[in-house]
Amino acid sequence: MHDDFKVVKSFIRGNALKMLKEGNGVFKHPFIDPGAGYENNLWDWDSYWSACALFGYCEYFKKYRDFDYQHTKERVVCHAKGNILNFFDLQQKDGFIAMVTTADGLFSSLLKDEHAAGKKVNQHKPFLCKGVYNASVYSEDFFWFETEPLARYLRFYEQNQYDEKSGLFFWRNDQMIGIDNNPTVFGMPEDSVADIYLNCFLYTEFVAMANICKARGEDDSQYLKKAERLKESIRRELYDRRDGLYYSAFIDVKTRKTEIFHHGVGAFWHSVPLKVRLWACFLPVMCGIADEAQAKTMIERHYLDGNFCCDYGIRTLARDEKMYNTEKSSNPSNWLGAVWIIANYCTYRTLLAAGREDLAREMTEKTVALLAKDIREHGAMSESYVPETGEPMMYGGFLNWDVLVINMIKDYEYGGSERIF
Repeated sequence: MHDDFKVVKSFIRGNALKMLKEGNGVFKHPFIDPGAGYENNLWDWDSYWSACALFGYCEYFKKYRDFDYQHTKERVVCHAKGNILNFFDLQQKDGFIAMVTTADGLFSSLLKDEHAAGKKVNQHKPFLCKGVYNASVYSEDFFWFETEPLARYLRFYEQNQYDEKSGLFFWRNDQMIGIDNNPTVFGMPEDSVADIYLNCFLYTEFVAMANICKARGEDDSQYLKKAERLKESIRRELYDRRDGLYYSAFIDVKTRKTEIFHHGVGAFWHSVPLKVRLWACFLPVMCGIADEAQAKTMIERHYLDGNFCCDYGIRTLARDEKMYNTEKSSNPSNWLGAVWIIANYCTYRTLLAAGREDLAREMTEKTVALLAKDIREHGAMSESYVPETGEPMMYGGFLNWDVLVINMIKDYEYGGSERIF
């Protein structure tokens, strides 16, 4: 195991900064790309987690004598802020921000044009406010940006992807939703699914926006209220008391009355649970939504039941689900059981939040062993892996959120007092 840690740390030390790209094409500012098949791409949640990983990279290696901490930190902060500023440049008047663009503007132009034509298009996933907040905390500067683009981006969600009855947010369709072929969204009708991933991370967006306003001396009350209201809705609508787990939900619930039928008790419920167990079902613990008792039940009854855990981390879909499948797929990418380092990392954070440091350390060891295996056998890290064998599934040379393992290693070696992002 010691050798595995050494292999992974050495690889990250030598390669992580390759994600830093200078502005070119439509990018007026420096940015971070995922590497591998995504060169000169700027993605929403990818760039968020990559920045978190590179902040951790700086903090871990700063104790090395040959590491230029101050210069490297300045570069990383500049690129993390550049991510945000490039996305601000893409924003439309109504607040819409395309979730991805390339240096030649390919995807952003397509998404922008479809949105302008009135088609249902998902916008930037809920990681923008947290990206601003993290970069501001790390640079000790909360005045490098304007808050109005963030406010307009949040309003777009509220005006276009919010269900009044359930108090939850929904995806417009199943395109580029992060967990690409999540069975609770993929192939479902438009505007019908309150995804647990979407709602959990939007809750943390409202919290981040409140923290940003507070740090700038601005009124944070409206965002605190919105965060609390969403938290209550998630607890009420998405937690299944019988199963002891949070699920996504179908929210397109209607009662169609006729002159003859449907005069009695109609559909007074606002959502119907979609009981598919995927890794995102644990996010309410990580995001501070689940209470202590719920967290304990979720870990003991579901995480440890043998269908999620594998030798290399967590399966992104429980092995006993009928949709479980580990075929290689790139469009959509396969989240039907494959191991993704971002899922390992979020589950690791979930285990810490639940007070299960023992399981969190185990997750670190499994993640390090998986990446070390890939580095030894293929000279690189990959985007996703087969849970039964640890074999790469797609995109060797991927960096992106795989580098988050350095935060896990830092915790593992130095303890909780050193935790960041």
